[in-house]
Amino acid sequence: MEGGLEILNMSLECSPESRSNGTCYGLAVCGYCYDFAETRQVSKEYEQFNLIVIGVLLPLIGCLGLIGNALSAFTYSRREMISSLNVYLFALACSDIVIILTAFFLFFLENMRKRSEWATYYFAVLSPVMFPLGLTAQTMSVFITVASAFDCFVLVAAGEKFKSKFCSVNTSILVIVKIFLLGTFYNSPHMYEIYVIDCWSTMYNTASKDVCPTALRANQDYVRIYYVYMYTIVMAVGPVLLLIVINSAIVVSMRRASSPNSESDIITLVLVVCLFITCNILPLTVNFLELLFGIINSYLIDLSNLMVVVNSSCNFLIYYTFGSNFRRTLRHYVRNALNRRPIRQNANSRTPPRVKLCLPPTEVLI
Repeated sequence: MEGGLEILNMSLECSPESRSNGTCYGLAVCGYCYDFAETRQVSKEYEQFNLIVIGVLLPLIGCLGLIGNALSAFTYSRREMISSLNVYLFALACSDIVIILTAFFLFFLENMRKRSEWATYYFAVLSPVMFPLGLTAQTMSVFITVASAFDCFVLVAAGEKFKSKFCSVNTSILVIVKIFLLGTFYNSPHMYEIYVIDCWSTMYNTASKDVCPTALRANQDYVRIYYVYMYTIVMAVGPVLLLIVINSAIVVSMRRASSPNSESDIITLVLVVCLFITCNILPLTVNFLELLFGIINSYLIDLSNLMVVVNSSCNFLIYYTFGSNFRRTLRHYVRNALNRRPIRQNANSRTPPRVKLCLPPTEVLI
């Protein structure tokens, strides 16, 4: 039933009794299959909270995050910024852009379903694509972060032989491709968790579309193994522990090296670790409460969804505040754009920024 809307059978009734049984004019009632009737009442306090968090703050922060990630991707893709670490950060910015865009759809557009007929329709039509796409981008973001942290550790602690082998642009590209393939494979079950149906919207009194869970998503063993155990190991606790260990090793290595910029480097590392942990601990807590104890708190769910967008939107602030090469390069291109001069000029007048090919560890995002 994923094609166009079925032809309504107006000879069939759409009475309160038929609606209670989940049918109206021969169609399923929208929301009935997942026991989320459109007539469900929520408190006015929560409606206001939801509107502020998901309807205002999330798109506002997300729009700023899109700008920041676009600037980050642009800057790290410049020729003078090419290095193994910057390849990871470029890919991270791109994955964060996808996360924010899918978050607009999964959170903001879903929130608008109760206020707009077209939002209800297109949310259902696009969900089978946007849902696995967003989760794949989140998986890529996590493991690109881990890979960039390990690359940073190798730069400051490993020997020249291993450094020259691992810290290369080709190696970074190969690792990112593998992360993409593994992330797609890991999230492929999400493509079989929901399907689209034609339904009758009692809220808008018209035919529409809705998403329903498949037998796979309703299987408790699948939910327990995939959403509880695998999510905890692969997406939550595992990456956090790895990042803490790797960055602790980076801090120790930099102290031993007595770098003149060690103080600012350590502050950067502490900030990025705190950012990652702070933004991910709430979604992890919500996931555990729902799947292990059956506790569903709508306020916490909205806040955790907001934190997903915050985590993907704040990286630019870290890059610009603590990355001197990033800041210098971005300013150079912005000045040229504002002055309406081409970036490449003749040999006598060209003044490219003095930027190292291999950035210091402070450019890593966690």
